[in-house]
Amino acid sequence: MASAVNSGAGSGALHQQLARVSPAERERILVQLVRTQVAAVLGHASPELIEPDRAFTELGFDSLTAVDLRNRLNTATGLRLATTLVFDYPTPRTLARHLGEQLTGVTAAAAVTAVAAVSGDPVVIVGMGCRFPGGVDSPDDMWRMLSTGTDTISRFPDDRGWDAALFDPDPENPGTSYADEGGFVTGAAGFDPAFFRISPREAIAMDPQQRLLLETSWEALEHSGIDPASCAAP
Repeated sequence: MASAVNSGAGSGALHQQLARVSPAERERILVQLVRTQVAAVLGHASPELIEPDRAFTELGFDSLTAVDLRNRLNTATGLRLATTLVFDYPTPRTLARHLGEQLTGVTAAAAVTAVAAVSGDPVVIVGMGCRFPGGVDSPDDMWRMLSTGTDTISRFPDDRGWDAALFDPDPENPGTSYADEGGFVTGAAGFDPAFFRISPREAIAMDPQQRLLLETSWEALEHSGIDPASCAAP
């Protein structure tokens, strides 16, 4: 972790500038500072080519360029930052927020809406995501299924790579199933690993339920009007 020890007078103007502006403007200034230094380290012509929310590893950083960036930010801010900076704070924006906390001593607090816990208040659902058998992949689909009493039982899906010889009507035959129907989530094999910045090899190794959890969590946030990317860990 980095410490907030100032190491040079050259950062005085930056400290004064940050002290005079709003938190939103402070973050904008620091994000631009990080992008400028990242562009210089990687040899880009303009900091505008650096996406604030793209991971440093995807931008092309390695151990040597990480140290170079750390040194440049030390000089620009007067802080003494760790060599593991780009790995501890993996995007320019999260790094900029960390710099802001170190320079001002103010921890960035997440916006939280306080709701009074009054006995008898109804439960309010602000966002949902779901996957159920029968092609149900939204709250509206789930309501239609429940209201119409749709039968969602189907034959074994053919997109799971299951052995076709799995079914055997003889219940005494070990290693087989004498049932060939069930409630199966459709499209479970259609996971898009690139969308979640996961390698294809990692996606194959993941538990299918974890892939569904990623998809439905993303959809629940979008359904509630929250940008899922804004919930990234610092």
